[in-house]
Amino acid sequence: MVVATSTAAARETECAHTEARPREADTAARLAAFGVTARMRLVFLLVFALPPGLGLYCLETGLVASPGRMLGLWLALALVLVLPLSRLAARFVALGDIAALNRFCAGLRRGEYHRRLPLPAEGDDEHEVLRLMRDLNWLAHGVETREAWLTTLLDETRRRERHFADLSRSDALTGLFNRRRFDEALPELTAEAAASGYPLWLALIDCDAFKGVNDRFGHPAGDAVLAAMGATLLDSTREGLDMPFRLGGDEFAVILTRLPATAALSVAERIRSRFAAANAHGATASLGLARLDPARDAKPFTHSLTARCDAALYAAKAGGGDRVSADPADVGHGDGPSGPQARDRCGQPNRSQG
Repeated sequence: MVVATSTAAARETECAHTEARPREADTAARLAAFGVTARMRLVFLLVFALPPGLGLYCLETGLVASPGRMLGLWLALALVLVLPLSRLAARFVALGDIAALNRFCAGLRRGEYHRRLPLPAEGDDEHEVLRLMRDLNWLAHGVETREAWLTTLLDETRRRERHFADLSRSDALTGLFNRRRFDEALPELTAEAAASGYPLWLALIDCDAFKGVNDRFGHPAGDAVLAAMGATLLDSTREGLDMPFRLGGDEFAVILTRLPATAALSVAERIRSRFAAANAHGATASLGLARLDPARDAKPFTHSLTARCDAALYAAKAGGGDRVSADPADVGHGDGPSGPQARDRCGQPNRSQG
């Protein structure tokens, strides 16, 4: 109940302020149209014409019997009221407009370029203060327009920077990350995995007899094989957790994170089998798989890990290709992918599968 009452009171206050703003703007606009010279005339009229008129009225009606007493009373009132009346007159004549200008400039300094001074319709004969206010409104409008243009230009520049940064880290043919991104990501991810203790695997992939495909079917066919490998890697890895790369030519790599040995081997085998089925030119792939081991891989980890993974890839190629090879120390005994195309830990065909 208290919260509801407070909310209702706040809404009423806000509505009151909202309704008061147009009235204040109209009053300020009418006052701005009433020039400084006209205000001075009004002040002088009140100062020099009103007191004698009041004195004559008091003498004629008998309210004051003695002119000397009336003069003394007038001097006493003048001494008492000179300070507040002078402040009131100064604010009425000029200080009110100057205060409005100061508030307006303070808003511009805070970046409130949408603010405008309330002004009447433009006329032919306007006083200097009104012209100054009108010029400040045009200045605020110009700054607001330029700021909007610069903001749009800056957003477009940032968008282009992000676009070009993505292009510099991606491969146009396959849609994978490129070698530059691989060299940036591998040290970061290995350091993070070593500090956090989660598993990280590196798979190096090489298309078997890729040169023969180019020589026999032409370079467009070779590009189709590379694009098929890119699509296979994207389909076989997890977005946000794994990172596929094209290192150059027919060499690829995948960083797998947070996977046990059996799952990592299954992913590698899935890549091998899907790629063999995805291209129409009979191309196959050899994969070398290695797991980050901070106890064996010397810092900065990347050199030792890459060397062990490259040795596993060499073993797969030496065994005839179209297979997955991994260090037995990384996968452990009894771990390995399942399915009719499974390979054992040393990269040789698994005889138990028939």
